[in-house]
Amino acid sequence: MKGENKNNVLSWLSALFFEEVEEENVKDDLVEELKRAKNEWIAAEKYFESVSDPDLVEYAIYNIEAAKRKYIYLLKKAREEGITSGYVK
Repeated sequence: MKGENKNNVLSWLSALFFEEVEEENVKDDLVEELKRAKNEWIAAEKYFESVSDPDLVEYAIYNIEAAKRKYIYLLKKAREEGITSGYVK
């Protein structure tokens, strides 16, 4: 019986540890994705500033809106996950 309890405790601690590590990895991935989305938004704005052809201007505006919405979505997701502004710059 003692061996069973020891195994149960070890299993519980192991699961708890790996769950925390996995949760941290998810948060790290989300922070990295958020940084990439912000950079995409900045790049889209720079592209908009560099074009003059009406078709390209329309495309650039579409790109800015898409990048902005993606960033806002990820920002909301990060807040839901409890990621604070210290992680997000």
